[in-house]
Amino acid sequence: MASPAPALNVERILAALEDCSSTVSVQWIPSHVNIPGNEIVDTAAKEAASLDSIQEEQEPISFAAVKAHIRREIRDPPIAHERTAQTYKGYTTDKDKEIRSRADQVVLARLRSGHHKNLRAYQHRIDESVDPTCPHCPDKDHTLQHWLTECDRTMGERQRIFGTPSLTLDILSENPPGVVELARRTLLGSPTL
Repeated sequence: MASPAPALNVERILAALEDCSSTVSVQWIPSHVNIPGNEIVDTAAKEAASLDSIQEEQEPISFAAVKAHIRREIRDPPIAHERTAQTYKGYTTDKDKEIRSRADQVVLARLRSGHHKNLRAYQHRIDESVDPTCPHCPDKDHTLQHWLTECDRTMGERQRIFGTPSLTLDILSENPPGVVELARRTLLGSPTL
């Protein structure tokens, strides 16, 4: 039989969130694999969760102060995965702020990870019966890189949105709104994919 302790922890967290004067946002993260900072944050969260108790007599610390401390103390190691490194080359939080809707943030996160449900190569990883090849370029797998940089179907839209049909994966960080627009026009809800 499970211990009631986890429910009490959830209640304590919910109560702390209700008492918090700051705005708290919770955002879906596709996985811990190849996303800069996730491993460090995950380790820090596990360490914080293992603390026996929070000292009640401590002075409250502002969110801004904690954020500044984290920026000073924690640095991401260089990204080892080549596709992920290219994807996040030139990344800044300012450019991501241009993506305002939750749905568009999810699309961008899934594309950056290469785990978008409309990419056939990703579907094939989940279900081997799915053909991984591009429906428009039969000799190529329908991967993130192919869809974004090589696919004949997206060439015209790449030209209209970005001013060139020749893109590299760093466009995912350089121009997030453009990538989301390209996905809307060529990937999302398309009956042929």
